[in-house]
Amino acid sequence: MNAILSSGTDILNTPWGMTVFILIDVVVLVLIMALNYRWLFKRVLDILFSGVFLIVFFPFFLLFLLADAIYNKTQNAYKSLFTSEYYAGKNEKIIRVTTFSTERIVHDEAGRLLPLEERLTKMGRVLRACGMKYYPCLAAVFAGRMSFVGPRLMLVADAGAVSDEMAERFAVRPGLVSSLEKFGGEALTYPDMFEEDVEYVRHRGLFKDVGYFCLKIINRIRGDAVRKYGECTDKNYIEWLSETGRIDKEEAKEFYAAAKVRLQNAKEKKTDTQRTVQHNMLR
Repeated sequence: MNAILSSGTDILNTPWGMTVFILIDVVVLVLIMALNYRWLFKRVLDILFSGVFLIVFFPFFLLFLLADAIYNKTQNAYKSLFTSEYYAGKNEKIIRVTTFSTERIVHDEAGRLLPLEERLTKMGRVLRACGMKYYPCLAAVFAGRMSFVGPRLMLVADAGAVSDEMAERFAVRPGLVSSLEKFGGEALTYPDMFEEDVEYVRHRGLFKDVGYFCLKIINRIRGDAVRKYGECTDKNYIEWLSETGRIDKEEAKEFYAAAKVRLQNAKEKKTDTQRTVQHNMLR
């Protein structure tokens, strides 16, 4: 027995022996993470990497913030350097997501918003190309409102119009990167997107998420344009439902009205919570 133990110790003292030992440890750790990914390690990795990225890219954030402020001062492009929007998060809980402003709000004579390409500013194109537009979203990932990989963000009103069958997409946090990085494309439709979202929720895993995230990075490095998700980026879900005759104008108005009430209630609840915290701190 002592001879065996001594032999094992001698092996670990060699470079190749230590390398094999480390590789085995890494493989075991990865397997443990993969087996417990849905219930534990997905959130752990979100916290770990979002925290690291927030720290590492903070100097670049300050540089882009200064450059964007100077650009906006000279061009008067945006009302604010940042844009915040409310979306339906996990379990359809309302979340607020902030990004850098990258486009002007300009409408045509009929009051319709001009296409994105016509509203993007020069600085906005730079922020999008390098991904810095989404730096503030890392805070949302760290706080648990979003994940690195998950279904695409959906507006509160659109979420209210989703059928019970497709609402399974809200069982997980929305992501900065979607599985549609691989399966999306110009011909993508809303039914296709919902089908892929449900498929992702049911079969999500460590290796798939790593693959989707790496694919996004590769596309950025290669300088590929942001993939367009067909009609899912051309129009909101309620607009699509109206145009395809699935709902009428009155039903669309009801969805928007219900979303407005939900947003108002959420804001009031948040305000009440802040007042309670402030009151307790002053006591």
